[in-house]
Amino acid sequence: MREKLMDKIDIDTLVESYKDIATSTIGHLTEVGYLPDIKALSPCTRTIVGKVITATLNSDNTEVINQALIQAQPNDILCIDAQVLGIKACWGALRTCAAIYEKLAGVIVIGQATDSLQIQQLGFPVFAQGVSAVTTFKSNETKGILGADICYRFGPQSTLIRSGDIAIMDNDGVFVLPLKVAQQLLPDCQDKHQQDETKFQIFFEAYKKNQLDLLF
Repeated sequence: MREKLMDKIDIDTLVESYKDIATSTIGHLTEVGYLPDIKALSPCTRTIVGKVITATLNSDNTEVINQALIQAQPNDILCIDAQVLGIKACWGALRTCAAIYEKLAGVIVIGQATDSLQIQQLGFPVFAQGVSAVTTFKSNETKGILGADICYRFGPQSTLIRSGDIAIMDNDGVFVLPLKVAQQLLPDCQDKHQQDETKFQIFFEAYKKNQLDLLF
């Protein structure tokens, strides 16, 4: 029990620490865990971080997504493997409302989403490969799997996504990192973040001063 409690504290600390880190900072240090074609459906003005819970679709039967929403813990990030659906969307406005109710931190859809305008109005972080007007409907086909490993492929790149990994997402993209990798990268990410912030502030102050000088 004590070991499980320590693990939870470590994960919580890791999640909080990465909330100050931009994905571009991670991208300066590694390509591991980057999901190249997954983007925010609406502008994301902060870094979203959470523990991943996976749901894999094996057909257009999307009941496993409802199971995942019920079983997810507050601040988790639901990652849905919807690659089998092709152009069909498995995520929309009503499921976004359910995710908000269950207090999830965000959702990743490896596939298509729909109701993009309503999702933007809700302001909840949904990341997907794209948007589609074609959607799933109630089906008795093969059920999906909750908690299974997801193999994400983009060109020659292959990334394994597991429940319990850490997802870090912002307006520039998405990283999904195993806990061990996230722990190893964190000190370098924090150093890089601090260096970049210092340089930016120096430039920004000089820029503001120059703009004021032009007025007088």
